[in-house]
Amino acid sequence: MSDTIKCSCSNCGAKYRLPAEAQGRTARCKRCGESFKIPRTQSLEDSVITWLTAPEEDEASETTPARPRVISMPTENHADSSEDPSHKTHSPIRLKPSAPKGESA
Repeated sequence: MSDTIKCSCSNCGAKYRLPAEAQGRTARCKRCGESFKIPRTQSLEDSVITWLTAPEEDEASETTPARPRVISMPTENHADSSEDPSHKTHSPIRLKPSAPKGESA
């Protein structure tokens, strides 16, 4: 394995091959003069360990789904609801029968 890192300037795109010891440090571009961060690369061992310790997708989907929060529920006892003015019961809407077209009311 090589001991170099390939990276590029974030400003002008100039490409560089730098020593592995420069990971995480800041460098100055020779072309444009701007400074840029040299990225850290994971070693093969680190990437395998990350992969092995990451939770599987099946485990993440096994979580209990969120249940809706109950704000209020109708009471079973209708006698109590008639005493409380905030629990008014409404009668069903009834439509008047319509007269046939030929007749006037």
